Amino acid sequence: MAHFIGSQSRRSFIKNVGVTALAGATGAGAATNANAQSAHNARSYNGPFDFDTVYSRVGTNCSRWDGPPQNYPDGVFKYGMGVASMDFECAPCITDALQERIAHHNYGYLTGTETLKDCIVKWNGERKGEDLHPDQIVLSDGVYPGVIAALRAFVPANERVVVTTPCYSGFYSMARGASVQTVDSPMKIVNGRYTFDFDDLETRLRAADVRALILCNPQNPTGNVWKRDELLQLGRLCLENNVIVLSDEIHCDVIRAGHKFTPFASLPDQAVVNNSVSFSAISKTFSLAGMKNAFYYSKNPKLLDRVNRYHRAEISTLGVVATEAAYNHGGPWFDQVNAYMDENHTFIENYIKNNLPTVGYTRNEGTYMTFLDFSKTMAALDAEKQAKEQNARTPEHFFRDWLVFETGVYFNAGSDYGTGGEGRVRMNIASSRSVIKDVLDSIANAVNRV
Repeated sequence: MAHFIGSQSRRSFIKNVGVTALAGATGAGAATNANAQSAHNARSYNGPFDFDTVYSRVGTNCSRWDGPPQNYPDGVFKYGMGVASMDFECAPCITDALQERIAHHNYGYLTGTETLKDCIVKWNGERKGEDLHPDQIVLSDGVYPGVIAALRAFVPANERVVVTTPCYSGFYSMARGASVQTVDSPMKIVNGRYTFDFDDLETRLRAADVRALILCNPQNPTGNVWKRDELLQLGRLCLENNVIVLSDEIHCDVIRAGHKFTPFASLPDQAVVNNSVSFSAISKTFSLAGMKNAFYYSKNPKLLDRVNRYHRAEISTLGVVATEAAYNHGGPWFDQVNAYMDENHTFIENYIKNNLPTVGYTRNEGTYMTFLDFSKTMAALDAEKQAKEQNARTPEHFFRDWLVFETGVYFNAGSDYGTGGEGRVRMNIASSRSVIKDVLDSIANAVNRV
């Protein structure tokens, strides 16, 4: 990945910051911080950026690459294509901002987070046309704690929340964390695209003990970018049944060409909007999950107040620095990486069409996940029988392990994503294209022999 300050220049800059930071004890600190920020703002972060060069994350305590091998001690694991984080070196503006901050060797409490909220308002306004006010935004250290707080606010213990499946497996963990139950509403595939089954949804939402619905917008793992009319129909159905919509929009920036993201809170029906709380972060956009920085918001202050009673955030100083740098200077980097990942999706689609005739592919509209249908391969392997004999949790978990031993490739088992995940695996496509090709070549070599 290209950086725009030479290593010698960076060392000189940091040295100068360190020297002048000492002067801050005698009153020069404010000027030092202003000069550092001015130097940071003056840099160019427009690229071009290199996403083709493989950036290794192995050996960095990385959940995507260092986690799975712990379950495969024979050394058969080669490719971590499961966990939802990018493999690319992060935007240079983020690293530079962190280096500037750590030149001052103290990490005490923050005095405020107003500038971070301003960044969120500006990014969402410019990128998504969303009209937000800082007072409507609550910072959190992750989407998880925000959604758990909302579930505790709106769903009594042991009552239920609806999830449209296949859906992000973390929703089930959130429900357990809030001591509530889940009910799946399986989606349908119509003309090769996942869609809500509104008849099934209506039946589920009418149940007396259903109090909320978690919407995944865009949908993980299927890659749907929901259209305005779909969201309106879903929102009105929830409103009619007194069910609160909790909209997880963490993948909202990763949208493929030809599609448009619609924030739930931007819908033209104010009653529907006022029946919702939205949750998001820039962590997927810039692969900053480890910085523990997210937010939630609502246009309805009464709903927001109810959630806030159950929520407390512990925001990291360095997380704020990294997140503000991404919002303020990372746009050009993200635009280029998003286009690169769009091309990865197209590459995978064409590869499967030409080389993996038994594998099903549903064209993604967004996210850097793809949900691949290996049901024919699993049937040929008699995965259901094998799962029972080998004490695997589900046939999909057996197949995941089979793939690792046969190809070295690790995917997430489709059954983790609820009803509709049968026969499928989730693949993360946010890697250099040479890695994607090696992965697909390995799979084709194994699967086409079954």
